[in-house]
Amino acid sequence: MRMSYFYGTQADQFSFIRIPKELVVGEAFASLSVQAKILYGMLLDRMGMSYKNKWLDEENRVYIVYSLDEIQSDMNVSKHKAVDCLAELENVGLIVKRKRGKGLPNQIYVRNFTIAPVTSSV
Repeated sequence: MRMSYFYGTQADQFSFIRIPKELVVGEAFASLSVQAKILYGMLLDRMGMSYKNKWLDEENRVYIVYSLDEIQSDMNVSKHKAVDCLAELENVGLIVKRKRGKGLPNQIYVRNFTIAPVTSSV
């Protein structure tokens, strides 16, 4: 496959998903799969839109709504893999899910790993 180079302003034409370096090099996150780390970056990316939409709970915490179908589609993975990635993030404490019921997707709280943990539940 032959691909062209980027020229001038073309270099700035894509949006990117940022993954915190600590997730890649940090010992605390060594057990996470690369796909779970990418998903965490995607969840962080959605936080800005959630804030703009005023998706805040009663404690002023930002949450996102990202259905399993959307995750599957965005990451081009199976339902099983999407569930596994979410479980990995939940098991290390990077996310907390709150069920909404009635077939609605969960609210997902993306946790800030750079701040000392607090002892409150969702």
